Amino acid sequence: MPTVNVIKRDLENLINMSISDNTINEKFPMMGIEVEGIYEEVKNNKNEKIIQFSVNPDRPDYLSVEGIARGFRGFIGIEMGMPKYHAQDSHVEFFVEEVKNRPYCAFAIVKNIPMNDYVLESIINLQEKLHWTIGRDRKKVAIGIHDLDKVTPPFYYKEVSGEEIKFEPLGWDKEATPKEILNKHEKGIKYAHLIPEDRYPIILDKNGNVLSMPPIINGNLTKVTNETKNILIDVTGWEIQAIENTLNILVCALADRGGKIYSIKLNKLNNKENNAMDNGKGDSNNDNLIQNTIIYPNLTPEIHEVSVDYINKRLGLNLNPGEIIGALRRARMDGEYNYEKNSIMVQVPPYRIDILHGVDFTEEVAIHHGYNRFVGNFPNVPTIGEKHPLEKKLEYIRNIMIGHGFFEVINLTLSNEEVLFKKMNMEVGDKEYIEVLKPASIEHRVVRSWILPLLMETLHINKHNELPQSIFEVGDVVILDNCEKSLTVCKNITKLAFVITHPSANFNEVKSYGESILLELGIEYRLENYNHPSFIPGRCAKIINLKNNKIIGYFGEIHPEVILNFQLEHPVVGFEMEIYL
Repeated sequence: MPTVNVIKRDLENLINMSISDNTINEKFPMMGIEVEGIYEEVKNNKNEKIIQFSVNPDRPDYLSVEGIARGFRGFIGIEMGMPKYHAQDSHVEFFVEEVKNRPYCAFAIVKNIPMNDYVLESIINLQEKLHWTIGRDRKKVAIGIHDLDKVTPPFYYKEVSGEEIKFEPLGWDKEATPKEILNKHEKGIKYAHLIPEDRYPIILDKNGNVLSMPPIINGNLTKVTNETKNILIDVTGWEIQAIENTLNILVCALADRGGKIYSIKLNKLNNKENNAMDNGKGDSNNDNLIQNTIIYPNLTPEIHEVSVDYINKRLGLNLNPGEIIGALRRARMDGEYNYEKNSIMVQVPPYRIDILHGVDFTEEVAIHHGYNRFVGNFPNVPTIGEKHPLEKKLEYIRNIMIGHGFFEVINLTLSNEEVLFKKMNMEVGDKEYIEVLKPASIEHRVVRSWILPLLMETLHINKHNELPQSIFEVGDVVILDNCEKSLTVCKNITKLAFVITHPSANFNEVKSYGESILLELGIEYRLENYNHPSFIPGRCAKIINLKNNKIIGYFGEIHPEVILNFQLEHPVVGFEMEIYL
């Protein structure tokens, strides 16, 4: 889960009350935000107490101190009901050409922000957290935050060639073309893969000044500082819903700081020929070219209907409509009871992008009614629980491995392409693994399809410990499986994997341990030579089950390139096998 570091003094200012460490450790977990730790740190020449929160990925509005404070005020009853956010007309326009790379965009202005070190740090942190979560490391959504007073409206969003324009990117003191930025700038090198063609998205003002090159870098001209009072926000990307959601979270957080939200008129143009934008400059007299107009941000609350009986049935409670509405108001929503339907019409604020179904309202009622008020009941069934046969078999395997002197490790089932494939010398296409739709972090965005890479990573983390090191893991992996109707489905498989590393680790050693396990499990098998990119050619074998003539595993000496990829210094042997009942 993503973590958020919050300055306690800043949190108290937003809540408008002092809170003790005991209150923090007691109350915040009850509202669904885990407290990872409280420590002191020097910030801006001051000793500050820092609180590290762990936030569920489905609550991106909690990725900022403003959102956490907003939720806490409702949870303890200081401020209940839906916050009201309104956008005044700024009379500022954005003109948008057809942009093939990152075609969707949304914009907003927030003025009169009481900027200080706390606010500036919060804005930067929220921007980065949203990049990682909703934006999937800028792949889906990228955010630009600018000092509005440094530029002149109207603004333009268009594409340029790699040498067509020059500007001073953030962090540099010299101008560069978009192509030079991708080849030389730190951010350009890191995110160059997000611009696949020689057409570069650019945001300009009336005078041709560059505000941003999404999703790579902003311009130095509009850098936000402690002196900034008025902010322009741009959000660009590939998915319009994610863009609008991101914009709403940002403007609501800044409004909670005291800023005033102003709307922007976005004009999409249907013809870029002879357009003043082609020269990077223009005026707002483009009426004959405007295809459609959208006003951003859209802060209209969504209305959902949820049944009182639905909530009570799933919670096992007997709450009356008033109690349910009270809980929803503490969750910073508003509700109105419909007597005829025995339902509640719930108004959801624009930053609550996680609300999709009645079960979401049920969860909010449970949290804000208080889990500590639930009374448990024994189920009225005459059954006694016992271990599943597969779990009994896995326990038996664990005992075998521990008896052989191995240490058990338990890794996360989520990893990334770098660890699972690239470091293991494997070239795998996007359709050969399961990718998480909304990952909590860039390091955990792919569901593992095998275990050996994670054991190699464990060896890397523990390479400072003495040798030999022998570790194993028994766990599930997820693979893509083609069924008879040519449909691709996900399939869970339980596997055993182990690795051994020391100066003389070799094929015979891993073979002896592997055959010992096969014999203990009573598996009839044969071994054949196996070419696998992660193993040394000629020193890898596959295990074939004689009952069905299927490959159930493989083992051998890990390839030297793989060993170096994980920054290990000694030979490694590995084994991986599927486990069935």
